[in-house]
Amino acid sequence: MKTIKMQGGIGNQLFCLAFAHSVTRLSREPVAVDLASFSSDRYGHDFALEDLALGLGGVRFVRRPLLAARVTTAVMRKARIPGYVSEGAPPADRIALAALVAEGRYFNGYWQHEAYIDDPEGFIVQAREAVFRRAGPSPQRDVVIHYRTYKEEIRPHAQGAPGDDYVRAALARIAVMLGAAAKVCLVSDDPALALERLGDVGCDLTVAKGTDPWSDLALLLNARALVLTNSSFSWWGGFCGAAEVVFYPRRQGYFHYPIPAARFVCI
Repeated sequence: MKTIKMQGGIGNQLFCLAFAHSVTRLSREPVAVDLASFSSDRYGHDFALEDLALGLGGVRFVRRPLLAARVTTAVMRKARIPGYVSEGAPPADRIALAALVAEGRYFNGYWQHEAYIDDPEGFIVQAREAVFRRAGPSPQRDVVIHYRTYKEEIRPHAQGAPGDDYVRAALARIAVMLGAAAKVCLVSDDPALALERLGDVGCDLTVAKGTDPWSDLALLLNARALVLTNSSFSWWGGFCGAAEVVFYPRRQGYFHYPIPAARFVCI
């Protein structure tokens, strides 16, 4: 049975689970999802997608501490052990994705590219259902900004995020395309810090009063227009959402940077 290492926060877990779903579809066999890394997660993350994983079908949960350990990861990536696959260049098409799946037994990576998702439409439907099941009814907003502060990031070089100039440019483009929004909703892991960093963006910002990440993600999924930051949580809000337009920052040296989806507009 092929195994995918599960790791990270909700956004990263969605990438890993979407890839696991691709593996089971293309290999036509169940896939094991290794949860061992959460026992030593540096940020205290827990696996949050059990209901979605079971709903997708073909998933088994395992714990393989030796394979999930950081030391093993470093050694195996350098040694190029047959069957041990870590992230590289994303596959160019479904045939290349199937070939990648066929060559591996243990997959260790975040798989942050839509090219790793074999059934995007089906996965999006089930992911949305899982989010709204947890969040409950969510109001629709014209414009939602998601700003990830990375305040908890312990590595200084990995703390970068877009500034107010990016947000102002995105809001100006939205006004031209969809009309000016009277109010813009801000979703953030730390709204006060986000407001301090963004300053005056030319409109009123209403802070979302979500009580958990599921209600925050539901707001992104229901928005008419989105302004995202360099975050996997942001990425999934745009990828699974119903927004007419999704703005996403150019890389510009950001450490945390999922590759933009085809439907995103980079500025």
